[in-house]
Amino acid sequence: MILSTLEKYSKNFVPTIPRTPTNRYASIILLRETKSYAIFTTEGGEQQDVEQTPAGLSHPEPTTRLVMFKRKQVAPERRMGKALLRQYGIFPYAIQNGQVVFGEEALAIKEHYEDCYLTEGLCTHCPDCLIYGYAAVEGEGARKARLMTDTCFSVRPYELVQKQVKFNVIDEAKHTSGTITEYDYTVPGVFLPAVETTVDLTADEFVYVLGNILRTPRYGKEGTRQGFVRNHVLAIAFSDVELFANLEFTQALYDAFMADDEIDMVERGLSLVDFQKHANSVIETLTQNVAGRVELVTGEELQAILEDVRALNRDETRFAQFLKDLHVRSATFTV
Repeated sequence: MILSTLEKYSKNFVPTIPRTPTNRYASIILLRETKSYAIFTTEGGEQQDVEQTPAGLSHPEPTTRLVMFKRKQVAPERRMGKALLRQYGIFPYAIQNGQVVFGEEALAIKEHYEDCYLTEGLCTHCPDCLIYGYAAVEGEGARKARLMTDTCFSVRPYELVQKQVKFNVIDEAKHTSGTITEYDYTVPGVFLPAVETTVDLTADEFVYVLGNILRTPRYGKEGTRQGFVRNHVLAIAFSDVELFANLEFTQALYDAFMADDEIDMVERGLSLVDFQKHANSVIETLTQNVAGRVELVTGEELQAILEDVRALNRDETRFAQFLKDLHVRSATFTV
């Protein structure tokens, strides 16, 4: 186990990658906050994804919400993890006689893996593939993900978190305006509550997933020019059952804000402070009737874990060894 702050929670992690389920859940409860304009849409669409839902759990009136689909959340985090594996020398690698070899030694072996990338070039043996899963790959079968996610929704109505922006293209040679294009944007300062639930991970695999969440800065369409998102971890929950849906989390927060006279979601909007004020009570309410064991980690204990993860990611030598050890355990796993 790489982090001492997780040792007291060791019973919630598997000692080695399991072949059959043990239902050890570790849920990362977070807020995704847009820090720039962003576009959350399926490929090819100019209109952002929206859905009509009940406003709250106790406010049944319908409201239209901005939607961030599951793949738009996980894919950037997977790419972040894979880029780190490349950067720290995990690729190329080969598996020979149950041992993992790297670099030039790996390239000298006929069956080696030069890279791993979404979606057609998955190696099926690296930590990313064994955690996030993969569909059928010729000669390798398929592997179910050990990380579960869900579509997340804005707390405030769609009409309060979007803006239509028009662009015209200037012809540099003719000095004339070209076609005017109008895009539907999510404005900065929009919060999307989300839960990423890991199941049957080792403690170090969990650290890898949490690190990817903390590191990943961009989501949505045209991420090189917009879509900066800050992920705020509100709590970690260890359990033997999945806890609640993202929509339930959003609706429960909406109810809490509606009951708070100091919060005006229409005129003033929402701030991170508003969420921090109500998050713990909302999470406790949502988990109090769960048919299973739940252990919530918040406050100073949560901050200690997050700081340990950040410190690991800042230490180049230690982090490189962490990724190498993690990969060796993944690559030598056999079903």
